[in-house]
Amino acid sequence: MIVAGGGTGGHFFPAQAICESLRNKGVKVKYMGSRYGIESNYFNNNSSEEILLNIRGIQRQFNRNAWLQNCLFPYRFIQSYMRSRKIISEFKPHVVIGTGGYSSGLPLLAAIHKGVKTVIQEQNSFPGMTTRRLGTKVNKVCIAFEEAKGYLKKKTLFLLEIPFGKIFA
Repeated sequence: MIVAGGGTGGHFFPAQAICESLRNKGVKVKYMGSRYGIESNYFNNNSSEEILLNIRGIQRQFNRNAWLQNCLFPYRFIQSYMRSRKIISEFKPHVVIGTGGYSSGLPLLAAIHKGVKTVIQEQNSFPGMTTRRLGTKVNKVCIAFEEAKGYLKKKTLFLLEIPFGKIFA
């Protein structure tokens, strides 16, 4: 199984809680995130179990650095998408779970294109861009708040609790 998500703690910590829960049940899990997100403070990208992609979100500020980062986005997008496809081909997961954030989008998209089952676990009452864009393409969407239904067109929505790991215990 692959769990992807990060960028911010709101996406990273639920992803880690899911990984922890699955590993405690003996499931082989890989985590995929971004080397520019909060997850880069926890992993050094030398592990085969935690993979950090060279992707960062679209910069919404109007300054020179944001403009430069956005110019690099197409290159990073293609590179990270191809790496996601390669990892999925080699690891052969039965399911790819995304917890939102820009770092979950490409592993989910690669899984969709390779015919792997996909799930989005959305923990916000207003779903983010990744969930709104891929929500109709994945197999299942799990939401934490009833209000999120109004923003999603997916017919297979499931209301679930937000996953918490040991860090919050």
